[in-house]
Amino acid sequence: MKNKVISFVCSLLLFTSCIVQSPKYTTLEKVISLQLGMPKSEVETILNIEPYNLKAYTDSGSVFIYVYRAPDRRTLSIYTKPLNGHKSKGRYVQLEVAYSKKDKVTSITSCNLCPDYLEINSAINWGAIFTFVTVTLPVILIYIGLKKN
Repeated sequence: MKNKVISFVCSLLLFTSCIVQSPKYTTLEKVISLQLGMPKSEVETILNIEPYNLKAYTDSGSVFIYVYRAPDRRTLSIYTKPLNGHKSKGRYVQLEVAYSKKDKVTSITSCNLCPDYLEINSAINWGAIFTFVTVTLPVILIYIGLKKN
């Protein structure tokens, strides 16, 4: 019985990880290396990702959305200076690349006004799990202890 309880609690804790769905993304350094007039295949080779979405398709060309992650800087608020802190990954940014009918890049723009819905968190309620473990586990252990006597 004791092994079953321990197995149950361990399996419960095993399935309580946070699940994050995020798009495939590239880096700002790769985005900066893009140039007007590049063919679509070369853009995808440099970015090392396929388009995330299609924004527009007209008789004069198409606009594809790629995703990159902007760099960020983490530091303590009392020590904020222009160059201190450490580099970290920031938010997702959508990159709009317009192609002509001949699949050549005609414009590259970063979409700052696009909605930030690219990352979906399926968070676990850690407070409920903590309460469950701290209340239920002692009751089960007391029950096992009383049953042995």
